[in-house]
Amino acid sequence: MKVRELEKPANTWCTHCNKGQGCDIYETRPESCRVYECLWLRSQKMEKPLPIATRPDKSHVVVGTLNEGNEIVLYVKPAHRDAWKAPAFAPALGLFVSRGVPVYISCNDQLTRVF
Repeated sequence: MKVRELEKPANTWCTHCNKGQGCDIYETRPESCRVYECLWLRSQKMEKPLPIATRPDKSHVVVGTLNEGNEIVLYVKPAHRDAWKAPAFAPALGLFVSRGVPVYISCNDQLTRVF
C-alpha cells in the first residue's frame, strides 16, 4: 500500500518494516497507518468474518474499499496479480457481486473492474 506521509510508493516494502517482526516505528507511525484497516481485519469483528485463507499475508491480496465503502478494491502485487482468483475468494466475491457492489483489482496503480 502507498503511505503518502512516508513517501512510500505502492508495491514496495516500507523502509520501516522489519520483516518477520513488524513496524520499527509502530509507536510513531503516520496517521494513515494508524487508522487503516483492510476489509479482512474489519470482518474479523463481524458475525461471519472472511476466512483465514483470505488474510493478506496468506492470500497476497489486501481487500479495501473505495468511495466511502460503496466499492471493493482488491490490491494485488504484480508478482501475484491472479491471487484474487484463488478459491478462498470465491464466496466473498460472490457476495459482493450478488449485492451489486462494484469490485476492482488494483495492480500497479491501475484499476480493473471485475464482472
